[in-house]
Amino acid sequence: MKKLLLVLLLALPAAMPVWGQNEEYAVLIKQGMKALEADSLSKAETIFLRAIAIKPTDKGSAALYRYVGQVRTRQGRAQEALEAFNSALQLVPDAREVLMDRASLNIQMGRNSHAINDLNDLLTLNPDHPEALFFRAYIYAGQHLNAKARADYERLVTLQPRNREARLGLALLCDRDRRPQEAMEHIDVLLRYWPDDATVYAVRGGMYQKRRQYEQALRDMNHAIELEPGNPDFYISRALLYKDFHKKSLATADFRKAVELGASAQECASMMLDAE
Repeated sequence: MKKLLLVLLLALPAAMPVWGQNEEYAVLIKQGMKALEADSLSKAETIFLRAIAIKPTDKGSAALYRYVGQVRTRQGRAQEALEAFNSALQLVPDAREVLMDRASLNIQMGRNSHAINDLNDLLTLNPDHPEALFFRAYIYAGQHLNAKARADYERLVTLQPRNREARLGLALLCDRDRRPQEAMEHIDVLLRYWPDDATVYAVRGGMYQKRRQYEQALRDMNHAIELEPGNPDFYISRALLYKDFHKKSLATADFRKAVELGASAQECASMMLDAE
């Protein structure tokens, strides 16, 4: 946790005063940090709020508001966490890590338009911010703004060629955007970097399935299951593949296996009925 505090302080603008000289303020901060180290989240929140009350307009309190927001996020108190991040940004509008925290929370809350605003602000401050590029691309892809999503994904893989999530996102986007050759090229790169990644094989299997190349699709689905036999999603994917070429008994068996591994029984039952 001490390392996390150091990272936070380094992320804040250099001109920002960190902690004041007020003795009680400094003591409370130390107590709050000890509570965080002990994973006493509610206690840490209470102490940090007491410190903030001493210097409510001090820019250094932005860091404390961020900690309060992170505690509330971990506790599932999303709206209250949002209020804490808002308070931090009122004190330091260009605090990049707080913008990222608030954007992530907005995505969790389904407030994508608010998240985009934060990500835009963050990328204005740092056009090469990896997380901001990834999450903005993810939102754009969900909104079917494919050109914008592609631009962010491509910038990110240029900056970080081994960014697995970005390459997967770009491969899926290309496949959806009727660029099958590009999609497969990205899958090939992924498999060069991660030759034993079950998810990549499952994704490629799904692409083959869309092209009705069932033999190749089944080969990849089988390999994904060999690599991660405890993943219920892969059994569901293979069941849907079996359904496509009318192997109903095999599809049903895979749906049942997925339920054994923790998949939703109701959802699988619905898909099983479709397969019969």
